Amino acid sequence: MKTGRFFYYGKFVLFGVAGLIAFTFAVMWLWNWLVPELFSGPVVTYWQTLGLLVLSKILFSGMGKGHSSHHPGHHHPFPSKYGDKWKKKFEEKMNGMAGVTGERGSATAAE
Repeated sequence: MKTGRFFYYGKFVLFGVAGLIAFTFAVMWLWNWLVPELFSGPVVTYWQTLGLLVLSKILFSGMGKGHSSHHPGHHHPFPSKYGDKWKKKFEEKMNGMAGVTGERGSATAAE
């Protein structure tokens, strides 16, 4: 039974590692194809590319799984305690614009 689990989960690990290697090579190829010619930038190696991917992950999405205030499947557009107030103001403004058509500024011209 344990060997069955090992092979079952092992294939996901193997495909994950293979996918990461392939993705890194794809980014390296695109970088070395575009950046030196367009921006006179450097040619990067595989390990430099992997480092750039890790750095961009840290800079653009953080290091953790996410913020503790977020719940899976629930995306609240107004997360502050004043959310209901701002949501109501937004909905009132949008309902007031329901009859407006045409180009920008045409509502003020018609009044």
